[in-house]
Amino acid sequence: MRSQRKWIHRGVLGVAVLVVAPAAMAQGEGKPPAEAAPAAPAAAGEATAPPPAATANPDEAAADPVEAPKPKAGSPTADAPAGDTPVELPGQTYRFVGLRYRGIVVPKFMMNLFGDGGETVYVHGVGPEFAIRKDGFEYVFSLWWAGYYMDDTPFMASSDPKNAFEIVKSDLNVIYMTADFLWSQELGSQFAVNYGMGAGFGLVFGDLYRTQAYPKDGNPNTDPYKWEKCTGPHDPNKGDFCGDDNDHYDGYTEASWANGGSKPIIFPWLALQTGFRYKPAKNFVARLDAGFGTSGFFFGVGADYGL
Repeated sequence: MRSQRKWIHRGVLGVAVLVVAPAAMAQGEGKPPAEAAPAAPAAAGEATAPPPAATANPDEAAADPVEAPKPKAGSPTADAPAGDTPVELPGQTYRFVGLRYRGIVVPKFMMNLFGDGGETVYVHGVGPEFAIRKDGFEYVFSLWWAGYYMDDTPFMASSDPKNAFEIVKSDLNVIYMTADFLWSQELGSQFAVNYGMGAGFGLVFGDLYRTQAYPKDGNPNTDPYKWEKCTGPHDPNKGDFCGDDNDHYDGYTEASWANGGSKPIIFPWLALQTGFRYKPAKNFVARLDAGFGTSGFFFGVGADYGL
């Protein structure tokens, strides 16, 4: 009896397995796959790696140039237009052409080195110039004119007697050919102090008038600046004045050295000088000059364009 029940239970269980198993398998096939469990959060204090950067296109990276550093605002290089910087590079030669003006003061005391009388004379000078500059040193070559004009003035040589004063007038002109040799002490990219020397010579032309003179009162000790011109020999008859020892009357002009006179045909230019140099742009330079030389004191200005 027990064995009969046992077989009955086994048969019922087998039927159940055959019926239920296919249904269960069908339900398992219809379900979507299980989603993956989210990753556990990083532990406190553990660094999280940043996402990888996007890889740049090699062609684009090669085509993109590196930007040069920009100059500081307010500097001469930043304020100047491109290619117009006033900065001068070591080892590079710069050339300029322009004009100069020089005012020369011939002081009376220099005339008195050779005689008595005379007066301080102001001389105008102007002309073109050409400069070559490298490493803070420059040559400035110039061909310029100067007018040595003086109104009627009493003068006599140191070796002459007191009654030998003459009234002298100058209409002399000089064409100078000079070179200035200048060093610079930079005060920045635009300013510099110049110092150096100048040398050259001048060709003299024009007239130098000489006329014998006399004091109205006949006294040789009278101020020679009050003397007057003689009209001719012994005219007027004032004793030892207006003599016939020379023909310095009625517009006489002094002969040059070449003809036995005292008027020079060549005059040297030697000078020590200093000044300021201002270069606000690559192609422009302004200069202020001052010095002393064989003609006296001088000051000047120059304006040059860079080639």
